[in-house]
Amino acid sequence: MRKALMAILFFAVLNAANGLIAQSPDYMPGPVWRMVYYRINPGQEGVFWKNMREDFQPIFELAKKEGVMTEFKIYKNPVKDHPGDWDVMLALGYPNYAALDQLEAKWASWYVKYYGSQAKVSEGVKERDGSREVVAVRLVREVKLK
Repeated sequence: MRKALMAILFFAVLNAANGLIAQSPDYMPGPVWRMVYYRINPGQEGVFWKNMREDFQPIFELAKKEGVMTEFKIYKNPVKDHPGDWDVMLALGYPNYAALDQLEAKWASWYVKYYGSQAKVSEGVKERDGSREVVAVRLVREVKLK
């Protein structure tokens, strides 16, 4: 019994030390952000912003209420470096990488909950796709300096 207890204790200490070694001496890991960069199609700015306000915002609030997402932010690009550059960046904040587990299924359920049916979700997707183009999607981790 004593040998088994000592072995369990040894592996517990070894596992804890392993986590300490992997941490950076320069920073502490913070929340995870998914950045989505959009280019608004010509003549579709009103449709894009209406969709963000009326469709996305309520779903983001639902994700926050359920504790999956911590916050969301929207940024507008005032200066384009080239003609294909992005117009709007959407930043979705999550507390950690674990919050991303099964995220697609969660988003699908929130969309159906908001729209009322899968058919209405499909209609909304068609409207959104006509107003903008996704330029890039990035996953980044915020860090806090020590």
